[in-house]
Amino acid sequence: MSNKPKSSRSKLQKILNSLTIAAGVLLMAGAVGLLIAQADFSEKQSAGSVVAAMDELIPSRNRTFPEPHYGRNMPSAEIGGENFAGLLEVDPYGTRLPVGTDWAESALNRFPMAYSGSIYDRDLIIGGSSREGQFDFADEIEIGAPVRFIDLYGREFCFEVAMVNHTDDPGKIQSGEDDLTLFARSKRTSKYVIIRCRLSAM
Repeated sequence: MSNKPKSSRSKLQKILNSLTIAAGVLLMAGAVGLLIAQADFSEKQSAGSVVAAMDELIPSRNRTFPEPHYGRNMPSAEIGGENFAGLLEVDPYGTRLPVGTDWAESALNRFPMAYSGSIYDRDLIIGGSSREGQFDFADEIEIGAPVRFIDLYGREFCFEVAMVNHTDDPGKIQSGEDDLTLFARSKRTSKYVIIRCRLSAM
């Protein structure tokens, strides 16, 4: 009696099993991708809802020029269980983001946070994520690009990008004497991108 039919069935079963495993891997990859996309959307939605709340809270704007070493803490407002000191705007990239006050690296995927300093002392440092919808401009921002910070009193502080550094050393973040500093990890190199800004008369 011939064994060929049995052998053919065995080969067919192996092929079906391989296809089933491949399909399962693809489904899992798709599910992971969907979860990441949903997380990104949720984080953007969260930051967007805070911006909307702050727009309601902040009075009409007036441009100002802080005196150096004013020595005053930035006021903050609690929104959704988090404290925020103001809004950061980078017009060339359509960026409007809330700035949290209680530094926590784990929260940077949701919104930027004040790392150290004060807008009034002209030494504020803000850390963020290079993910889409946040500091995704970090690898591309140009010298002279306008940057604004608006505090809770509606005072608008205008800056322009003076220098952009790339470094592996986080200690370099606080090494300058800049009026405003932004930083994030580069999406391209994983180095820190440090955006150093000076006050402008805009």
